[in-house]
This record gives sequence, structure tokens and C-alpha cells, in this order.
Amino acid sequence: MVQQGSDTATFRRAADTHPLQQAERLPAWLFLWLPLTVAVALIVAGHADLQFYEAYIGSELGILEASHVIIPLISVVYCVRILRMPEAREDRLIVIWIVLGMLGCVYIAGEEASWGQHYVGWSTPEFWAAVNDQGETNLHNISSWFDQKPRTLLEFGVIIGGIIIPLLALRRPQIREGRFAVFLPPLVCLPVAVIAEFAKVWERLQGHGLWDIRIFYRASEIQELYFAFFILFYLVVFRQRLRARRAAASH
Repeated sequence: MVQQGSDTATFRRAADTHPLQQAERLPAWLFLWLPLTVAVALIVAGHADLQFYEAYIGSELGILEASHVIIPLISVVYCVRILRMPEAREDRLIVIWIVLGMLGCVYIAGEEASWGQHYVGWSTPEFWAAVNDQGETNLHNISSWFDQKPRTLLEFGVIIGGIIIPLLALRRPQIREGRFAVFLPPLVCLPVAVIAEFAKVWERLQGHGLWDIRIFYRASEIQELYFAFFILFYLVVFRQRLRARRAAASH
């Protein structure tokens, strides 16, 4: 317990810098130890038995793909819970932001499951299979505008909002004050943001022949998993912020 308190001390000190951040204390097992444990488990599984990994973890019906559906759907539930709060409905910008987030999560979950095709197994219509790179009933295999470009936009958001801003806010807490403070990703999103980028950057550098050591298999899928964690943690804290705002207004 002493070690855990030491490891998370920075996060807890940062949470005390402003009243809004006092609502951002996710359990350490959730925002730190769970992501780290999952990352280690994926690394070990990939190196211990690659055939097992490809069949049960990295395949279309594997654990990774399932997580890309389940976690965004949980995020959709949190979006609905936020939109039901009077504090959210009183602020048009919050409503717009959360509705956009909810639509994005629905899109992610639907596309990852090919809108149910991966689980139900229906045949792709011929006209759709002709324009889809993998012959599936989804959009992201049709054009980069439905896949790489939205993903790149999300990645920039994670880098800027999940890594750069939280680290800057440690030195300048006033960053988390003002009208848009409620929208900024919390510090507890930093671990998953770092893991997401580490997995992909390592793969990119390896692709340029800088080294032969492989850490993650299918790093893009790993990155998507941690993007999903990032969005979920962000929404959990966002709801807590609104509840904290309500509590402060009632005093």
C-alpha cells in the first residue's frame, strides 16, 4: 500500500490544485495498474505463443477486437448519463461536445464489429464488397476519410490533450481554470495516452529499421485499445466534474 501511494502521489497532488480536479481521483487500479497489467499481458502473450495470440487475441473475433467494441459501448452509456444531468443540459457547448463524443463511440464500436457482421456473419452485398477493401459492411475500409484521417485526428487529440496539456498543467495549474477547464483531459488519462503512443511510435521506428526488437504484436490494435480506455476514463471524470460542480453550487 505504501508503494502504491508513492507511485500515484504526483497524480493526487495535481488533483488538489483546483477544486474541479478534486473530482478526478479515479482508483489507481483503474487508471494505472489495469492499463499496465494489460500491456504486460499482451507483450507476454505475443512472445510466449504467437500462434495463440493471433488466433485468440489479435484476430477479428479475438479479445482485442472485442475490447474495441465493448469499451466504446460503455463510453456511450456514460455519454447518455452525462446528457441526462441538468448541469450538462444547461450548457449547450457541453451537450454538443458529449453528443459528438457519443456518435464517435457508436461509430468506433459499429465499425470494429462491421455493424454486427463479425458476430452474426451475414454476407456482404456485392455492390458494397466491390468498394470495400476487405469485403465487409463497414465504412473504414472504403476510404481513408473514414479510417486513417479520423484516427490521426484522435491521435493528435490524445497527444495534445492527454500528454502535453496534463504535463504542462503540473507546472502551471492555471491552465485548468476558466471556461474550458471542464473539457480538458484529466491527468489520470496520462498513463493510457503514453502507452497508446509508445506502442505505435515503437512500431513506426522499427518500420524504419532502427531495431529488430518487437514489443507489441499488431501495435495499431494495441493503440486502439488504449484510445478506447482514454475516451472512457475521460468521460468518467467528465461526469464527476459535473457532479462536483453541482455540489459546489449547492453550498
